[in-house]
Amino acid sequence: MLEVSGLRKVYEGRGVEALRDLTFRVDTGELVCVVGPSGCGKTTLLRCVAGLLRPTAGSVRVAGVPVTGPPPRMAVVFQEYGRSLFPWMTVRQNVELPLKEKKVPRGRREELVGGSLAAVGLADAADAHPWQLSGGMQQRVAIARAVAYEPQVLLMDEPFAAVDAQTRADLEDLILTLWRDLGMTTLFVTHDIDEAVYLGRRVVVLSSSPTVVLEDLKIDLPPERDQLTTRSLPRFADLRGHLYAQIQRARGDR
Repeated sequence: MLEVSGLRKVYEGRGVEALRDLTFRVDTGELVCVVGPSGCGKTTLLRCVAGLLRPTAGSVRVAGVPVTGPPPRMAVVFQEYGRSLFPWMTVRQNVELPLKEKKVPRGRREELVGGSLAAVGLADAADAHPWQLSGGMQQRVAIARAVAYEPQVLLMDEPFAAVDAQTRADLEDLILTLWRDLGMTTLFVTHDIDEAVYLGRRVVVLSSSPTVVLEDLKIDLPPERDQLTTRSLPRFADLRGHLYAQIQRARGDR
């Protein structure tokens, strides 16, 4: 579904080579996490995949089609949810906005908005404004907006970095539920190693900048996961330790 091949990005004005050579794929319906040292270009990668930034070399393809701009059936959930929601709009209006831009008929819009808000547990908050909600609830609105768009591919850029630990755990479980129920191909960028192991079916490990793929690691944990049981498994600890060592090694190679 999603193919990244020989991706390179140089910021010419600054003479900075952010990405040197990235190649990996995400199969249809797969959830893959990306981790790496701070400043390794994870967000640059995601912007290239989303068609928001033109790569210097290499290619990104979605369902075999080259990405030259934002693909029509791709949604992105950003870390700074507060900036992606319009405070003067209600929750319902925020979720509905991209559907209006896509010219989805009104009846279908109402169905999609209602269904996505119910899926993230915000059906009763549809008429509230974002500033009336907690940070975790605002991020649920951003997720609902992405889900309502019916994307083939969902990109997530450290979406839970700004919330507390308990809210983060709840949102992680929400993502797993939506992923299982809707079958969205998902690329999830995170700086949290535990989160990557808990969510991912594979984890792509990036080097320090200029960035290459250090490892594409299969996460061989049971498919059904929960915060208590999964995180207490010896294999979870093994995978977490392995990834931590890889990232420490990448930081030392700078």
